[in-house]
Amino acid sequence: MRATLAERRIHTDMKPLWFIAAIATNPGLLVRLGAIGAVMLSVTGAFAYTGGWLSPVRLTQDRMMAAFREASGTHAGFRRNHAKGVCVTGWFESSGQAAAISKAAVFKTGRVPVVGRFALARGVPFQPDAPNTVRSISLRFLPPGGEEWRTGMNNIPVFPVNSARGFYERLVAFSPDPATGKPDPGRRTKKTGRT
Repeated sequence: MRATLAERRIHTDMKPLWFIAAIATNPGLLVRLGAIGAVMLSVTGAFAYTGGWLSPVRLTQDRMMAAFREASGTHAGFRRNHAKGVCVTGWFESSGQAAAISKAAVFKTGRVPVVGRFALARGVPFQPDAPNTVRSISLRFLPPGGEEWRTGMNNIPVFPVNSARGFYERLVAFSPDPATGKPDPGRRTKKTGRT
């Protein structure tokens, strides 16, 4: 039996519409495709948020490093902060007396390797060792079993900020003005609320 011209046109018009035909025969397909689309949209949104694309004022590592560069200048081969320092290696030798109050492996009798660094604050590697300069110590303990303990301390009684955002704002406020080479008191007052 030969198909008429109208029947052939309907048949050829239906070929590109396989999706509509599939939905009509399987209504769960639309739900599954919607769920896949929602997951893909969520993952894309998470990546965009993590990359900082959805929040341009968010504090990122690049912005923090730029603030250090603005505050202390660029010193190739040195860290952005605590640039002047000396590294040490050695061991922590425990008597075992603290094992009664802590299960930590570092407090058991014996030696634990330590890597540390004593440094001066700021990103200026050739600054003088002035008495009023903030000093720091950072230590990395390497107890057996693959653990790693890290600690860092500064010699100031109170750290002036309580968040990375506060530290960034303080760093920007105390950055030198390119024209004068000294911090701008107006910017410092505006950012910190004090002179």
